[in-house]
Amino acid sequence: MRYVIIGGSGAGISAIEAIRSIDKESPIDLFSDETTPLFSRVLLPYYVAEELSKPLLNFRSADFFEQNRITAHLGVRVQQISADSKTIHTQSGDSYPFNKLLLATGGNPIVPPIPGIEKDGVSTLKTMADAEKIYNLKGKKAVVIGAGSIGVESCISLKRRGMDVTLLEQLAHVLPTVFDEEAATIIRKRIENLGIKTITGEKALRFTGNGHIKSVITDSREIECDMVVIAVGVRPAIELAQTAGIETGSLGGIKVNPRMLTSVSDIYAAGDVAETYDITRDSNWINAIWPCAVEQGRIAGLNMAGRETPYEGSFRRNSIGNFIGVPAISMGLTQAETCSTCEGGETFQEIKRRTKDTYKKLILKNGRLVGAILVGQTQKAGLFFVLLKKRINVSEYTSTLMSRDLNFMNILPLIRRNADQFTETEFKEVMDTML
Repeated sequence: MRYVIIGGSGAGISAIEAIRSIDKESPIDLFSDETTPLFSRVLLPYYVAEELSKPLLNFRSADFFEQNRITAHLGVRVQQISADSKTIHTQSGDSYPFNKLLLATGGNPIVPPIPGIEKDGVSTLKTMADAEKIYNLKGKKAVVIGAGSIGVESCISLKRRGMDVTLLEQLAHVLPTVFDEEAATIIRKRIENLGIKTITGEKALRFTGNGHIKSVITDSREIECDMVVIAVGVRPAIELAQTAGIETGSLGGIKVNPRMLTSVSDIYAAGDVAETYDITRDSNWINAIWPCAVEQGRIAGLNMAGRETPYEGSFRRNSIGNFIGVPAISMGLTQAETCSTCEGGETFQEIKRRTKDTYKKLILKNGRLVGAILVGQTQKAGLFFVLLKKRINVSEYTSTLMSRDLNFMNILPLIRRNADQFTETEFKEVMDTML
């Protein structure tokens, strides 16, 4: 057996570990167009902020490839997959055979067609090269375009570097795909308290400057700057899959079955590039976050090595408290109307509790918890995670779950009543945590 992994981030590395848990000897070739191995992309803002050095970005030890007998081809871009002959071809003209292949190519940063975007001083933040470019840029003023998780973390990183930072978001509130408007209002206040000017509902129309960025022109103003970070999202990197004849889905990712197998025999996909089952939506979705990539990579690796293991599905979860200074977590759906793929005839319920500095919201579908937002008080987030994952009907326990004094013991009868939703090991782990 010969394995090939394309992509060296969370999904690819998790797949390697899963394969090696079963198959200790077969050769594994890993290809990554990154020259820096084993770093966590989610930590890049800390590097930009000068709070973590490059070695501290690693999520595995420097000898990981050696210890797992991996042939790592770093800084090598795979240009083509020949599915019929089971061969990959690199940009440099080399070819490598495979018996099992994993596409863990992640996502490409979206670069909007804004006039002047090619100017010096404008960068995305996705790769190590991006981070180093931003780290080495000099100046006093920065604009971050896009107020998603990466955008918010980037603007705070630059502020910590001593820069005058403006956060620009064309939608109505910050973190629009992560939190609802009420939660975003609390978070925006914290961002602004850090000294970051935050503008929502305005779109960047063009960039000025003679070679180097000088300002950003929006619908209603000009913002002077020495640097621009583009953080408007990512798209699945499906180019290799398309040229190999692998089927893609309506969401723009690679379609996979519950074993993470694509439409082409012996080729798997996992991570930000794959469309997988979303528990809260009850349909396929792309949950482009680190924990999901790691989970999917593990399932793909197990199946590649011959241990048939279905992927039960995932749901989106985000936490940004480390940067803004207030704990803030969301999981699953953030508002009922976001479930655009859900079928009709379903009953949604939103339950909210708001104070000056805290916010809790639960979303139920036919009594089952499908979404939660916790701002300010997140201590019981693990409980909501379990209830979401196990699709437990909580309609009789909503007042208990919304209580300020929620205790694990309060919902012990609910967990026991739904013991059949857990494996024996999972049930014991939950009970040990609660008791």
